[in-house]
Amino acid sequence: MKVFCTLPFIHIYNDSYGVMLPCCHAAVDHPYHKEFEDATFPVTSIKEGFYDFVKSGAMRQLRLDMMQSQTTDLVKDVCRNCIKLENKGLPSYRIPGNINLGDRNLSIKLRIFGNTCNLQCYMCDIKNSNSRIRQTEKMMEFNPEVGQMLRYSDLSEELKVKGGFDLSVIDSNIFNKCIEDIKKIANKIESITIIGGEPFILPSHYKLLDALIDCGEAENIVLRYDSNLTKLHWSGCHVLNYLNKFKKSRISLSLDGHGKFNDYIRFPSKWDEIINNYHEVKEYADINVSTTLSALSVLRLDELYQWSNSQHLDTQWNTLHWPEVVRIESLHPNIRKRLVKKYENTELEFLCEELSKHVLDWEEKWEKFINYLEAIDHVNGTDYKSVFPELCDLSEDR
Repeated sequence: MKVFCTLPFIHIYNDSYGVMLPCCHAAVDHPYHKEFEDATFPVTSIKEGFYDFVKSGAMRQLRLDMMQSQTTDLVKDVCRNCIKLENKGLPSYRIPGNINLGDRNLSIKLRIFGNTCNLQCYMCDIKNSNSRIRQTEKMMEFNPEVGQMLRYSDLSEELKVKGGFDLSVIDSNIFNKCIEDIKKIANKIESITIIGGEPFILPSHYKLLDALIDCGEAENIVLRYDSNLTKLHWSGCHVLNYLNKFKKSRISLSLDGHGKFNDYIRFPSKWDEIINNYHEVKEYADINVSTTLSALSVLRLDELYQWSNSQHLDTQWNTLHWPEVVRIESLHPNIRKRLVKKYENTELEFLCEELSKHVLDWEEKWEKFINYLEAIDHVNGTDYKSVFPELCDLSEDR
């Protein structure tokens, strides 16, 4: 099925390496990690100018191909992640719809402010969290295979040594140029999404907010965050002092379980603290729940979904690409069978196709998954068996 995606037309994005991409799920010829060995789409560094990438020949061609009546080879290559998810019946990240040809149509999603994070979420791609990098190094001491599971060797030396990509620290001149470039096109920006790390504890991102407020464009721009809501202030800056300065503020609250289940998955978060911050922020911003579909989150997903509904919050489902070790397919087949019965004829029935699929090498995946959880527990001082006892019941479903 042909799916037109608006992102190549309106989206500006860079990853934790400072590399410009069509979007955060695109398959590209990346200079650091080689998840897609056969990907050919060229990328550039944000240091070479983020807007120049948007106007590059490669991006122009991608936009032209996206408008064709049939899905082209280029779109099949770059968009393979989303196409794969759609073929499985799972939510993808492609955004269909008409292009807004009005004065404001740019959506900017930036990772120039670093990857500092106070959590060590078990399913987080380690390049996006400095605390995950440090955690992985400790896990590798316990089980060296964890390094391969999490692609530690793909990290740049900058990420390994410094633990993060904060352009304001690495090169203040280029950072300031990025801020100035954003101000120049501010009258074309519909929304800006700040991602990390945990954005509220990234001091340099407040410099961008101040610049947009000072130039008078903040009131015309939607401010978006992907946040764990564990902290609302940092280095003398409080997010509540900024949210109402923008046209609208929207927060995707990252939750992967209810109560102690979220605290394990997104260690060392504290559910009560998150909920207190949620009630403090909800008067200032539109909030939705953002949940990553992983081997642990699907075990008790109904409980989180019930809580979200009780708060009248929409839920955004994010299907996990990496790390592979914690994908849904890593669960034991008998556990997956029980989950299918649990979610059939419910609003979570969309999971059943993935849960029901036959996994040829499931024994190897299951063993790696358990080994990974044991390494997590060794470093975090947690116990997956007490939090998720269903992982210990491998009996045939009756």
